[in-house]
Amino acid sequence: MPDKKSAVPSVEFAVRILDFLSRYKNRRSTLTEISQALAMSKSTCLRILRVLNENRFVHYDEETRKYSLGEYLVILGTRAAEFSDKLAVSLPVLKDLTGRTQLTSVLVEPAPHNRLVYIAKEEPDVSVRINVAIGQYFPITGASFGKCFLAFMDGEEADRIIREVGIKQFTSRTITNADEFMENLKAVRRLGYAYSFEEHTQGVSAVAAPVFDFNGKVVMVVACLGTPALLNESSLPGIKDAVLDAARRITRGLGGAGAPQVQSPVY
Repeated sequence: MPDKKSAVPSVEFAVRILDFLSRYKNRRSTLTEISQALAMSKSTCLRILRVLNENRFVHYDEETRKYSLGEYLVILGTRAAEFSDKLAVSLPVLKDLTGRTQLTSVLVEPAPHNRLVYIAKEEPDVSVRINVAIGQYFPITGASFGKCFLAFMDGEEADRIIREVGIKQFTSRTITNADEFMENLKAVRRLGYAYSFEEHTQGVSAVAAPVFDFNGKVVMVVACLGTPALLNESSLPGIKDAVLDAARRITRGLGGAGAPQVQSPVY
C-alpha cells in the first residue's frame, strides 16, 4: 500500500497551508512564516501558494507581502453549507435552541490532530451575548465540548488521547488533575451532558450534549454559551434540558441512535 503522505504531497501541503491560515493568529502570514511553521521548503511553499493565489484560495497582499485566505473559499463554504445534510437538520434546531435560551448556540465537530472546530452557530439578538467564529479550533481536552466526545469513547482510546493532548490550564477554573478529569467524564456519561463554568475561557460558561450517529458514536456536539451571569448553577437545569432536547432532535434527524455500551472503560 502506498504511503498516504507521499502519494500526493502537493495536495497535502496545500491543505496544510489552508489549515494554517485558517487559524486566527496566522490569518495574515508571510512566506517565511508559513514555510517555517509547516517545516516546508520556501521554494515548495511558494510554488503552492502561487497556485492557490491564482485560484483565489489564498490572497497575496503585495504591500505587506502576506498571505491570507482567499474569497473563493467563502463561495465554497456557502455551497458546502447548502449541500450538507447535517447542517440542513441542525441549523433550524440551533435557531430554536437560541430562541428558547437567549444564548449563543453552536455545533462542534472533530477536527484533525485531536482538535474540535465550530461548524455552525446561532447568536441571540440581545446586547450581551457570546460571539464565536466558525472554523475556530480548540483542543479536545478543553472544557465541555471535548468532554462529550471523550466520555462516550472507548475508554482506552479516550485515555490515549488525553495522554497525547494533555490537559492544559486555560483559566483558574480549568480541571487539570487527571483523576478529577476522569471522574468528570464519568459524570458526563452518566448525565448525558457536560457543563463548564469559565473552564476554557474567562467570562464564558457552556452546556453541551452529544449528537450520535446510527452506530451510537458521537459525531457532533451541540452547546449553549453564555456569560456567568446568564449561565450558572441556578439557570443550568432549564438550559441543560433545552440543550439535551436539541441534541436528541438532531440525532433523530440524522437517523442516529443512543449511546452504546463503552468497551474497556478506564475512567
